[in-house]
Amino acid sequence: MLSQEELERLRFDLENELVERTRAFDKVDKMGQAICAFANDLAGRGRPGYLLLGVENDGRLSGRRLDDDRLTSLGGMKSEGQLLPPPAMSMELFHYAEGDMLVIQVFPSAYPPIRYQGQVWIRVGARKALATDEDIHVLEERRLVTGRRFEELPCQGAQVSDLDLELFRNVYLPRAIEAEVVEDDPRPVERQLASLRFFDRVTGVPTHLGMLLFGRHPERFIPSAYIQYVQFAGQDNAADILAEHAYRGPLLKTIAELNAFVKVGIAAPHPVRISVLQEQMRYRFPEWAIRELLLNAIIHRDYQIGNAPVKFYAYGETRLEIANPGGLFGQVTQDNFPDASDYRNPLLAEALKVMGYVNKFNRGIAKVRAEMARNGNPEPVFEVSARTSFKVTVQAAERQRPLDNYPRPEQTGGMVGETRTPYGETDGETSGRSGEMTREEAVLRTIARHPGIKRQELSQATRIPVRSVERILARLKAEHIEYRGCYRTGGWYLKKTVPSRR
Repeated sequence: MLSQEELERLRFDLENELVERTRAFDKVDKMGQAICAFANDLAGRGRPGYLLLGVENDGRLSGRRLDDDRLTSLGGMKSEGQLLPPPAMSMELFHYAEGDMLVIQVFPSAYPPIRYQGQVWIRVGARKALATDEDIHVLEERRLVTGRRFEELPCQGAQVSDLDLELFRNVYLPRAIEAEVVEDDPRPVERQLASLRFFDRVTGVPTHLGMLLFGRHPERFIPSAYIQYVQFAGQDNAADILAEHAYRGPLLKTIAELNAFVKVGIAAPHPVRISVLQEQMRYRFPEWAIRELLLNAIIHRDYQIGNAPVKFYAYGETRLEIANPGGLFGQVTQDNFPDASDYRNPLLAEALKVMGYVNKFNRGIAKVRAEMARNGNPEPVFEVSARTSFKVTVQAAERQRPLDNYPRPEQTGGMVGETRTPYGETDGETSGRSGEMTREEAVLRTIARHPGIKRQELSQATRIPVRSVERILARLKAEHIEYRGCYRTGGWYLKKTVPSRR
């Protein structure tokens, strides 16, 4: 925490190259560029930089006040995904009679270059500027010296020809770098890959990160680099296997395939009637939540532990389990999970953020829980006690259609066992009295009012026993009604208008 003396020195030391001042609290781009420049520390000072908000260029306070909403928004700058990989930084708010001042302390990154919205910013004396190719080269060389993660290490035995370069050029690069920069870049593809940490210039081979994202067959070099899906018939691994598939290949393709599968094969959308004239889609498992949990498993997986893949197991239609090798990492513990965050593979997280698969960092678990609750699923269960693995279990939502919209016995005067329909007519198989409906007419009228209704619902709505409803449906099916959809989600519809009563 800064002392009052240090704070005053930062405000009025106008020659200090490690300080930038701005009078406003809402210049987000200006702040992002300044944080990026301090984190890159091109001059190699090894000291933190300070961004002072609410301060004029001469050190006087601008007189503005910072409300809680704006403070919260500024606090999210690190996790919004605009600064990649996220730098280490802290914030401290000071209140004065003349106005508020927010001090953002930015520490030099051990893994430069840091990018803000795809661009590298640096400090040139007392101002910030876009980095040149030579500047970026210096930052990359420094990273090689200060330390390298598994993602950045060379993937021994691999060659550039093992990468899907079209995927890199046509899919990733346009999202990562501004179009005009890409068009004016004459460098060979190896240099372009290296600038984004996908290629190691010293050894002349792709990095593990490049192989994971763009490798045609990454599992040949990183045996655990795939996702295994298994569907069991029962509730444990001893049950028969109904389906099995291994998602292999470059992550940018396999994630897209997984997303499509989750939407169609896992979420299982089905309509639920919420009023007589309105239906709402419900899901066995909320699509977004399952995709987020799979992405978490891919991003946080320890690719150096054994050969086990990310496991995506379905047990019947009632439970999903997603597990990955690699327990809680860094500053995340059992006590502060999921409020704290740290990244075993921050560059992989950065790449998936660039592609739009990750929206905001450190928000996924909270939103997963909210999506589960909104869809009617029980709370997901996280198993985080193991040191070398992480697992989450998700239970399916109930798939019952509410029957509250259909007439109840007390609303129609009927009681269980009586022979009166909800419409006031007798429940006989046929009736010759004027104004009374046959059972067949009651069924047809109910289907006309509630298209897609099921036989159980027909029985409850018409007060006709289920077996009698089945016989009536069989007689009407030839001419008047038809069943649409699959067994679980379909229902009965009219082919023609209800025949006139005689």
